[in-house]
Amino acid sequence: MGCKNKKHDGDNCVCEVLRAVADAQDEVDVDNDCDVSCHKSIQELLAGAQTPTTDLDTIPLILYCGDCAPFEGFGTRIRTTGGGPQRLDCFRSFFFRVTSVDDNCCAKLELLATRGDEGGGFDTPCEQIQTGGARNEFFRTGICLTVDLDCFCAVTCLDPVAASPLSSLPGTAQ
Repeated sequence: MGCKNKKHDGDNCVCEVLRAVADAQDEVDVDNDCDVSCHKSIQELLAGAQTPTTDLDTIPLILYCGDCAPFEGFGTRIRTTGGGPQRLDCFRSFFFRVTSVDDNCCAKLELLATRGDEGGGFDTPCEQIQTGGARNEFFRTGICLTVDLDCFCAVTCLDPVAASPLSSLPGTAQ
């Protein structure tokens, strides 16, 4: 048995042990799905695609690094100011939209901004999402990162959302 290229003599690999536990639970519990999970989010998103009454297009993700801390991405984009000088707007976020994954487990992730992001900073995904007050919205920044998915140990999928263009985020211009 092996984990991340390490050899183990017994059943002590977290991945393999959890797989065995999940398989055993599936045998005895037919309704063991989580209320919020990547699987449920994918099902909801695809159901919306089949029923054109919804505009859901994004499953916001939170990735966790090997030290169990949520991964925070950073990026910039040019803001034109009506014929004036260009300036760079900096974005940081714990939330991502996956745009592609290649055969080597490298993914292109788009930073998602939330209502209330003014660059003041937040230490956790919960703080970032609460900046929007009563309106928890996600905005596509167009800023993409390429990451090696082998460097992450966990992922949280939020419920599907209709991500808005960055231009609809108050306080931003394109």
